[in-house]
Amino acid sequence: MRMTKLPWAAAAAALALIGPALLRGEGLLATAALWRVPPWNGVLPPMPGTGLLADQLFYFAPWRQFMREEFLAGSFPLWNPFLLAGVPFAACIQAAPFHPLNAGLLWLPAVPFSLISAFLKLFCAGVFTGLHLQRLGASERGAVLGAVVFSLGGFMVAWLGHPHTTTACLLPALFWALGRLSDRPGPREAALLSLFTGLALLGGHPPTMLHVLGAAAAYGIFLSRGRARFLGWAALAAALGAALAAPALLPYFEYHALSSTAAASASLGRGGTSLSPWLPLHLLMPLASGSPALGAEILAGLFGLGPESNFIERAAWTGLIPLGFAALAVVRRRRDGEVLFHAGLALFGLLAALGAPPLPWLWKALPGFSSVNPTRLLLLWSFGVAVLAGLGEKERPRTWIVWPAVAAGGLYSIKVWLSLDELRPGESAFAAFVLLLLAAECAAALWVLRRRPWAPWLAGLFCLIPALDVNPSAAAATFFPATPAVLALKAAAGEGRVFALGRNLEPNLGMPFRIRDARGRDFTTPRRYEELVTGGAGSFDFYSGAEAPPPNPALLAVGAVLTRDGVLRSSAPARRALFVPAARAGSPAEVLAAVRAPGFDPAKLVWLDDGDAPSFPAARGSARITADGANSVVVETEADGPGWLVLLDGWFPGWEARVDGAPARVRRADYAFRAVQVPAGRSVARFDYRPSSVGVGLILALLSAGLLALAWLATSRRPGLP
Repeated sequence: MRMTKLPWAAAAAALALIGPALLRGEGLLATAALWRVPPWNGVLPPMPGTGLLADQLFYFAPWRQFMREEFLAGSFPLWNPFLLAGVPFAACIQAAPFHPLNAGLLWLPAVPFSLISAFLKLFCAGVFTGLHLQRLGASERGAVLGAVVFSLGGFMVAWLGHPHTTTACLLPALFWALGRLSDRPGPREAALLSLFTGLALLGGHPPTMLHVLGAAAAYGIFLSRGRARFLGWAALAAALGAALAAPALLPYFEYHALSSTAAASASLGRGGTSLSPWLPLHLLMPLASGSPALGAEILAGLFGLGPESNFIERAAWTGLIPLGFAALAVVRRRRDGEVLFHAGLALFGLLAALGAPPLPWLWKALPGFSSVNPTRLLLLWSFGVAVLAGLGEKERPRTWIVWPAVAAGGLYSIKVWLSLDELRPGESAFAAFVLLLLAAECAAALWVLRRRPWAPWLAGLFCLIPALDVNPSAAAATFFPATPAVLALKAAAGEGRVFALGRNLEPNLGMPFRIRDARGRDFTTPRRYEELVTGGAGSFDFYSGAEAPPPNPALLAVGAVLTRDGVLRSSAPARRALFVPAARAGSPAEVLAAVRAPGFDPAKLVWLDDGDAPSFPAARGSARITADGANSVVVETEADGPGWLVLLDGWFPGWEARVDGAPARVRRADYAFRAVQVPAGRSVARFDYRPSSVGVGLILALLSAGLLALAWLATSRRPGLP
């Protein structure tokens, strides 16, 4: 079975997961979080599901909606004007604007996109796991078994709507490509590895990139056996893959250097995060404490689960049948290097999630890993077990494959029995359902002892059952519906920005309505803007759930404030474009102190910290925005003398300006904004965002793609290669 049953099995597994939503005409949209937050909580009816998937709706969906609207209007957004004072969208790595899955499907509305992207991720994960197993000598059934188990396993399913899985689905592809390169070092195989490396780097979640590429590097070292030729080709492939991803990586590195991300990540201490010791029980019984689609962690108190041990974080089930075959592979083929490597990979992922010493100390010492959540290394557990299951399928099963499940069921029963007096009726009934499901899985495992051809399908079924309780579906009508409060807020803000207190209108949720928000969560925050607003830097939840309005609303061009009780307060229409006659120069520290001082008026004086500051205090004039796009802004000024046009939008490298058609220097104004000098009379100033980081990245990507295409076409097709 080279390419016969495998793609059909991978497609069937993916369709089994998305099928119920598809039949209902719904999408895998986490809108269950929306009806719980103002201003939608009084408009939308209650929907099943919890807030565990809220990030999909609060962050990733608004980014895609913004990107799609700009695309349909005929432009590709490099700048996002709707968060903070504007942020570089090309550098928003979690939005993954350059990944083919996102950029290639921009024309699709939210519902079909959610289904098609989910299918493609699951299909990719399944097919390449199967191909990797075929290369390792697995049987036909073993390849299908591994494909189904990894694609429907806990990690892929729980993170399906996040950018994590856009990269995670390529882990088996990288292993397969490395195996091919190890077998036949050459340009064609290196080109394939480069392609998957580039796609993994474009996936949108840096921690998952680190985990996936780290695992691939370890596998490459394992395969090398000291062969310099293989290592040379692999290193070249990695470099060309990084060049393919340069349009996303270079802007991100530029943004990161000017952000407070490092300080914010360090404050979280994520390198020391670990899951509950009850994790192994939840791998055998994935619904042991509840599920997102059922509304809550129903039995969370039973296991003392904390915020870092929620269902999504610990989701890495693979099912009892695959675990049994994986154990058989380790026991019967313990001298096989591939078996030992994948067993070590799986064990490493499990121990990392549990925070086993000395790993927490190791994360603190390794650059990058200290700010990465190690519990997500459960991805390696899921993949390792899936591969071992496919390799162990050839081995004759034994009844001991169900013993761990029986022990887990006994432990669970004792735990429930001892807490029976504290449980509510619904919780007791749910615990009984979990035990019944485990008993059915044990029976299926015993059936597999006699009917091994059923192994892939029964394993897939018992992966699918918990999977269906993770990603709730919703109709398109529940996806960011306009409410009277949202429309009133947009009208009150005008060309300016809004500000909401508490959890009233989460920071990114104005984006689908093209509302500019002085808050925002981009997972990367411009340091200067955060320092301007708060006086410091390093808050990961910068201005989420603020208790008070900003100290100087005019400086942030805030024209409307939504209070905690939903009351809209608006002042005079906010102006982002100002004609300012007087100017002063100072150091960055002096400018920050001056503009944060009470009573500072950005319409009367502009502070510059990047050079001299010609001042024209006698001039009088006005400014108005005549064109306002994502990548460009046009402002008309009229004045009786020269002065400064201050645009209260974020300063960032890549912004260029022309005044009456002539190039003009964009100055850094009032610590975080833009300004250009304008002459007397009527003038037109145009600001355009043309970041060199994106331009250089595109050149590198095109050169890399050209080299890879030449390598692929110039190399004759070799016998036996698919």
